[in-house]
Amino acid sequence: MREFIRFNADSHGLEESESFRAQLVATEAVTNAIRHGTRAEDAESPIVVTCHCDGSGFSIEVGDRGRFRHRKPSRAEDTSGRGLGLIERFTSRFDLETSDEGTRLRMLVGAV
Repeated sequence: MREFIRFNADSHGLEESESFRAQLVATEAVTNAIRHGTRAEDAESPIVVTCHCDGSGFSIEVGDRGRFRHRKPSRAEDTSGRGLGLIERFTSRFDLETSDEGTRLRMLVGAV
Protein backbone atom coordinates (compact mmCIF):
# COMPACT_ATOMS: atom_id res chain seq x y z
CA MET A 1 0.00 0.00 0.00
CA ARG A 2 2.84 2.40 0.79
CA GLU A 3 4.46 1.64 -2.55
CA PHE A 4 1.10 2.24 -4.29
CA ILE A 5 0.77 5.66 -2.62
CA ARG A 6 4.44 6.53 -3.20
CA PHE A 7 4.24 5.60 -6.88
CA ASN A 8 1.07 7.66 -7.43
CA ALA A 9 2.34 10.62 -5.41
CA ASP A 10 5.58 10.66 -7.39
CA SER A 11 3.68 10.26 -10.67
CA HIS A 12 1.66 13.37 -9.84
CA GLY A 13 4.69 15.45 -8.88
CA LEU A 14 4.25 15.67 -5.12
CA GLU A 15 7.27 16.90 -3.23
CA GLU A 16 9.08 14.31 -1.15
CA SER A 17 7.69 15.65 2.13
CA GLU A 18 4.11 15.53 0.82
CA SER A 19 4.64 12.03 -0.54
CA PHE A 20 5.84 10.98 2.92
CA ARG A 21 2.77 12.55 4.56
CA ALA A 22 0.50 10.79 2.06
CA GLN A 23 2.12 7.45 2.87
CA LEU A 24 1.88 8.15 6.61
CA VAL A 25 -1.82 9.01 6.66
CA ALA A 26 -2.72 6.20 4.24
CA THR A 27 -0.86 3.71 6.45
CA GLU A 28 -2.71 4.96 9.52
CA ALA A 29 -6.08 4.81 7.74
CA VAL A 30 -5.46 1.27 6.46
CA THR A 31 -4.24 0.14 9.90
CA ASN A 32 -7.49 1.48 11.39
CA ALA A 33 -9.49 -0.28 8.67
CA ILE A 34 -7.73 -3.57 9.46
CA ARG A 35 -8.24 -3.20 13.21
CA HIS A 36 -11.77 -1.79 13.22
CA GLY A 37 -13.23 -2.13 9.73
CA THR A 38 -13.48 -5.85 9.24
CA ARG A 39 -16.30 -8.05 10.41
CA ALA A 40 -15.52 -11.45 11.92
CA GLU A 41 -18.68 -12.94 10.39
CA ASP A 42 -17.80 -11.60 6.95
CA ALA A 43 -14.99 -13.65 5.42
CA GLU A 44 -14.66 -11.05 2.68
CA SER A 45 -14.18 -7.69 4.33
CA PRO A 46 -12.25 -5.81 1.67
CA ILE A 47 -10.34 -2.64 2.30
CA VAL A 48 -10.24 -0.43 -0.77
CA VAL A 49 -7.56 2.22 -1.25
CA THR A 50 -7.72 4.68 -4.13
CA CYS A 51 -5.93 7.91 -4.89
CA HIS A 52 -6.02 10.63 -7.50
CA CYS A 53 -4.75 14.11 -8.11
CA ASP A 54 -6.77 17.14 -9.17
CA GLY A 55 -6.71 20.89 -8.75
CA SER A 56 -7.26 20.56 -4.99
CA GLY A 57 -4.30 18.28 -4.33
CA PHE A 58 -3.55 14.60 -3.87
CA SER A 59 -6.56 12.69 -2.54
CA ILE A 60 -6.49 9.31 -0.85
CA GLU A 61 -9.61 7.33 -0.03
CA VAL A 62 -9.75 4.28 2.25
CA GLY A 63 -12.98 2.31 2.52
CA ASP A 64 -13.94 -0.70 4.59
CA ARG A 65 -17.07 -2.53 5.70
CA GLY A 66 -16.84 -1.56 9.36
CA ARG A 67 -18.91 1.00 11.17
CA PHE A 68 -17.08 3.99 12.70
CA ARG A 69 -17.73 4.56 16.39
CA HIS A 70 -16.65 7.66 18.28
CA ARG A 71 -14.29 6.95 21.14
CA LYS A 72 -13.17 8.92 24.15
CA PRO A 73 -10.13 11.13 23.57
CA SER A 74 -6.78 9.43 24.13
CA ARG A 75 -4.88 9.93 27.36
CA ALA A 76 -1.11 10.45 27.43
CA GLU A 77 -0.48 6.85 28.61
CA ASP A 78 -2.70 5.23 25.93
CA THR A 79 -0.92 3.22 23.25
CA SER A 80 -3.67 3.64 20.65
CA GLY A 81 -6.47 5.98 19.69
CA ARG A 82 -4.46 8.73 18.05
CA GLY A 83 -5.01 7.80 14.40
CA LEU A 84 -7.61 10.36 13.40
CA GLY A 85 -5.71 13.11 15.21
CA LEU A 86 -2.58 12.20 13.29
CA ILE A 87 -4.53 12.13 10.03
CA GLU A 88 -6.07 15.52 10.81
CA ARG A 89 -2.67 17.04 11.55
CA PHE A 90 -0.97 15.79 8.38
CA THR A 91 -3.71 16.44 5.83
CA SER A 92 -5.14 19.61 4.34
CA ARG A 93 -8.62 18.15 4.82
CA PHE A 94 -10.24 14.86 5.73
CA ASP A 95 -13.80 13.62 5.64
CA LEU A 96 -15.13 10.57 7.44
CA GLU A 97 -18.37 9.03 6.22
CA THR A 98 -20.02 6.01 7.80
CA SER A 99 -23.14 4.08 6.87
CA ASP A 100 -24.58 0.58 7.13
CA GLU A 101 -22.37 -0.39 4.17
CA GLY A 102 -19.14 0.69 5.88
CA THR A 103 -16.79 3.57 6.49
CA ARG A 104 -14.99 5.77 3.96
CA LEU A 105 -12.18 8.15 4.86
CA ARG A 106 -11.13 10.76 2.30
CA MET A 107 -7.88 12.63 2.88
CA LEU A 108 -6.33 15.52 0.97
CA VAL A 109 -2.57 15.95 1.15
CA GLY A 110 -0.96 19.14 -0.09
CA ALA A 111 -1.67 21.13 -3.16
CA VAL A 112 -0.01 20.37 -6.47
